[in-house]
Formats: sequence, structure tokens, C-alpha cells
Amino acid sequence: MIVYNCPLVPYEFFHALKVPFKRIEPGSMEFRKLHPNVCSFCRCAVSSVLPNDVLVWTDSCDSMRRAYDFLNQNRSFHLHIPVKNDELAVQSLSRDLEKLWGFLKAVLHIDMPLSELEKAHRWFTEKLIQLERTMGENLNEAKTIFEQLSNQKWTGSLAKNGRPVLLLGSWTNSELVEIVEKAGGFALNATCSGPYGLIADVQPSQNVFRSIARRILNRKLSCGRFASTRELKMLIERFKPDAIVLHTAKFCDFYHFDEQLLRSLKVPFVTVENDFTNALEQARTRIEALLEGTKSRRQVSFGASYFVGIDSGSTSTKIVVVNNRGDILFEQVCRTGADPKESAKRLMIQATKHLKFDPRESFVVATGYGRDAISFAHERMTELTCHAVGVTHLYPDVKTIIDVGGQDSKVMRIENGKIVDFVMNDKCAAGTGRFLEIVSSILETPLQIMGKESLKAKTQLSISSVCAVFAESEIISLRSKGYSKQEILWAAHNAIARRLGTMYERVKGRPPVVLTGGVALNEGLKRALESLIDVEIIVPKNPVTTGALGAALMGLQQKL
Repeated sequence: MIVYNCPLVPYEFFHALKVPFKRIEPGSMEFRKLHPNVCSFCRCAVSSVLPNDVLVWTDSCDSMRRAYDFLNQNRSFHLHIPVKNDELAVQSLSRDLEKLWGFLKAVLHIDMPLSELEKAHRWFTEKLIQLERTMGENLNEAKTIFEQLSNQKWTGSLAKNGRPVLLLGSWTNSELVEIVEKAGGFALNATCSGPYGLIADVQPSQNVFRSIARRILNRKLSCGRFASTRELKMLIERFKPDAIVLHTAKFCDFYHFDEQLLRSLKVPFVTVENDFTNALEQARTRIEALLEGTKSRRQVSFGASYFVGIDSGSTSTKIVVVNNRGDILFEQVCRTGADPKESAKRLMIQATKHLKFDPRESFVVATGYGRDAISFAHERMTELTCHAVGVTHLYPDVKTIIDVGGQDSKVMRIENGKIVDFVMNDKCAAGTGRFLEIVSSILETPLQIMGKESLKAKTQLSISSVCAVFAESEIISLRSKGYSKQEILWAAHNAIARRLGTMYERVKGRPPVVLTGGVALNEGLKRALESLIDVEIIVPKNPVTTGALGAALMGLQQKL
């Protein structure tokens, strides 16, 4: 079996030699011998290489080079891909390709004439032309051609149902496609795991190795490593996507350069970082919010008189009921507990008893992490969209929303009542309510009074770590040095504020700023954040229920 690591390989060799070949794919475990800063794709994909595999390994990035250091015990060929695309690069690569051809024939014990390679190259070139044409005409035919050429499974939508979403960046799999499709889009894969990893301008040459070298270097969408600016505009003009998902591997920096170009093109996009060891569930909210922000909501006729929003969060579940005018009739909060569905049911029963209405007279919109568990909801929306609607209802001039929940934090920039940019922290406890829970436990201070206690600090301490685990060690160290509880609390609140401040800067936040979520009730965090970003922050009367309010109003907006 020939195993290759990157689409910058001479597929014609594999077809001419008529040997089985495959591309490495990340598995469910990491190769621990690699340095922690090697990209997550390499760390998870290297373990799929078997001892008897013959490797064709390109030096497509530093991580791939480090991975090869551990794999060269296999029968392998390290193929250098020039960064430039000029005649000297073509000459260099064609010489290496000629050496690779000889290497493969020797290790596989195949005496194959050069004419077979020339024949395979002509066939491959014709198929590439067909592949590019069918991408705009018949995706099922494109799938057949792509799988035939690369021996990879097609990753992308086949039925053009929903709004077009362009996938850019590093290698991705069907899991990301499924998230896009469930969110109401169809995924066009322009990552290196899709057809644009192959499509190229082929310039014929009498020397087959030079011709293949030109094909490899003349890809229409260059790899992030080989170009400071990629031709994304060409793809956007061809497919006219409603939104873009920029997918990157953890510790891969090449594709983040696309962000600046996408902003200049004014196409709605979101960046998703994948570590390949966990499901992409954390990316789901980002992608759903992106697509919610790009569609116009249609109004329908139904007989509801009560519009219910239920925000099922990681820590607490909130309910808000509004009438036909958008007036709040009822709101309540309870702990989510082990069963999000049951906590939502309890709140719904309380609302119906208090307002004396039949559930059949209501329209229910669920939001939050547990929204899919609420089976009696008529519709589900992301908490990002619902927070934006709820806060703009209360403060029509809001420009930035900072929401700090129990397990995540979000910063949204708002224009004309809609989200135009947002960032989320849902992978680290720093910058969330969970961090305050850790501090509360260490310092034996109830969460309800932590904020007020922190304002009594007389000395300005600093917690330098941005990681909740290391910050915990730092807090214990400060306590052992005799610093007061109030001083350590103020330092902890400042540590969270710095994390939120960085997110605020990333979205180019500006006032008026509204702070929501359970942590918004913490006066210490509010003061620390105001001091950091030099803006007076608004806290709603009930900052915990703004997401549920937005969900209720989203239901009301759909009624004719």
C-alpha cells in the first residue's frame, strides 16, 4: 500500500503502477511522540501509518516534516515541494519526481515503462478538466471522478438543498459537512480534502516529469503554505456562497491568513479550529449562528397567543413568555441539572399554571446548549442569535454584547440589530463562570459575594496565567504568601476581564456595551472589565434571561 500525506503528490505514478494507495486520515488517538505544538492533524493521522506501508511524503509544512522524522523507518520518499512556482522550481521538482518514479519501481518490484506513466498523465489531465466542469454541473459525477483520481472519499454535499456554504482551509471530514447540512446549508468543499486540492492548470511538456511538476505547482487554489494571498475570489465569484466556514487544524497557522482577505471581501464567515480528538460539536453553534444571520426569516400564520423562549444552558435553564405585543408576562430560572428536557418541562408547567393558558396556545422556541433535548419546542435557534435579539429589544442602540455563562463566553458586535461579528470561548474555563466557581472553592467565598469582596482590595495583584488550571495554582501560591482574600479575588476578576477584553478587541467592539449572563451580576467583574476597555458597561435588570427573551421574540417575529 502506498500512503501519501498531501494532494501535492504525483497521482499519475500510483495509477500507472496500478498499486493500491490512500491518503492518511486522522484517527481517534494522538501520536504522543510528536511535539505538542505539531498540528493536530499530524498528531492524529500519523498513527494510521502501518509498518509495511510505502510512504510518499511531501514537506507541505513544518508539522509534516516533524512527522516524517518518526516515519522514515518505513520504506519512504521525502518529496520536497518548492514554495515558488517558476522555471527553476519546475526543474527542481521534475528531477525529484524522476527519482521518486525510480524509487517506487524499485521498492514495489515493478518494471513499468515510461510510456505507461505518459498514458496515465494524459488520462489524469483529461479527468481534471472534467472534474472542474462537473463541479458546476453535476456533483454526483464530480464525486465519481474525484474518488477515482485521489482514492479519497468525497467530502461535501451532493444535493443542492439549502444555502451554499463554502468550506475553506485544512483537511476536513464529513462531520463538518453534516453540521452544515443540518444547519440548512449545502457544503462546497474547497479544503485540501476536496476537489480543489487537485484542480490545476496543466501545461503540456515533452518531458512527463516536467508536465506533472507543473500540474502540482499550478493548482488553481494554492495551499496556505505556498501563497501569502490565495485566489479565494475566484471560488466566491463562481459559487456565490451565502457564508464561508474557514476550517483549521489546531496549531496550524497558514489558513488564518485567509481571514483578512475574507473580511475585505465582506463575505460572512466563521473560523473553526479542530483538534481531531473530539467531535466538532463545539463548532455547531458557531456554524448555525452564521447561517441564521444570513437568512431572512419567513412569517407564517398560526394561532398562538403566548410566545415562549426557553434557554437551556449548561448551568441554568431560563424561560420567558411574551404576548403579541412583546410584553414580558412571565420569566423564571432554575438549575439545568442532569436532564435538560425535564428542567425545561418544569418551567413550562410553571408558566402555563401562572398565566393560565393551554400549551397548544403557545409557540415555543428553544435555545442554548440543551435546545435539541427540548422535544416540545416548535423551533430551535442558537443562543448567539437569541441573545442579540433579546438585548437589542431592551437596548436598541447596543453595539457590543458580552455574554459570560457558566461554561462559555461570547462577544458579539451588533449593527442594526444583527450580529456582524462574534467570537466564542467554549474550550477553556478561563473567562467563564466556571473559573469563578474554582476561585470560590479555593478561597471559600460564596459566589454571591465574590464581586463585592473583590472591590475591597487595597493592593493590585496580577494572575498572569490565561489557563484556569495554572491560574488555580497561582491563586494557591498567592494565598500561601499571605495576600488577603479580597486582593486575590480582585486579581481573579481582572484575569477574566483580560480574557474578555481580548475577545472584545478581536470583534472591534465599541459602545454601548451590554453585559449579560449570570456572571453579569458580579460587580467585581463589571468594574474590572470597564477599567480594562475604558467603557461604561450596561447590565440589564435580569441579565440571565436575555437569551430566553430573544427566543420568545423570535417566535413572535414569525407570526403574520
